[in-house]
Amino acid sequence: MKKLLKLTGGSFAGRKLYVPETGVRPATNRTREAIFSTLQSYFPGGMMGRSVLDLFAGTGSLGLEALSRGADRVTFVDSRAESVRAIRRNLDILGFEAEVVRDDAGCFIKGRDRIDFELIFMDPPYSYRKCGVLVKLLRSRVPADMKVVLVYERAFQEELPDFGEGILNLKRKRYGQTELLYYSI
Repeated sequence: MKKLLKLTGGSFAGRKLYVPETGVRPATNRTREAIFSTLQSYFPGGMMGRSVLDLFAGTGSLGLEALSRGADRVTFVDSRAESVRAIRRNLDILGFEAEVVRDDAGCFIKGRDRIDFELIFMDPPYSYRKCGVLVKLLRSRVPADMKVVLVYERAFQEELPDFGEGILNLKRKRYGQTELLYYSI
């Protein structure tokens, strides 16, 4: 592992994150700054006290950014052992405690009766083709009275994905070949 990324905001802004040598595509500083700036309009008070799920966590940069900005609880999920090691190492260095789960995102969600996170990051490999199924599964596990924002990063495509009823697209923003989609689920 080598140091490649820095946290962009919060109490640990500027701190370096360890990144696995291969197999991850970390959200860039620009992308993370844009995400957290946009989230301010959905979460008054920012990340303070929020609960966050970081699916396909990779380096954990999105969840770690949320912790740095005041999130109370973050769960990181990734299927790769090298990613899980990097996330745990980053948590240790920063002194944060969080749940880190080595599992397939779909299996993790299926294994839970409730998904009680206010914010969900979903940054799968661009080749991943099961996002529609995954989002519908998430929706089935979110309590009806809970407001949840999903931030989905993907390679830009002309058409928005159809995630079905009850899932509302809030915003779409393109950064070169990458786009960020914000949903209420």
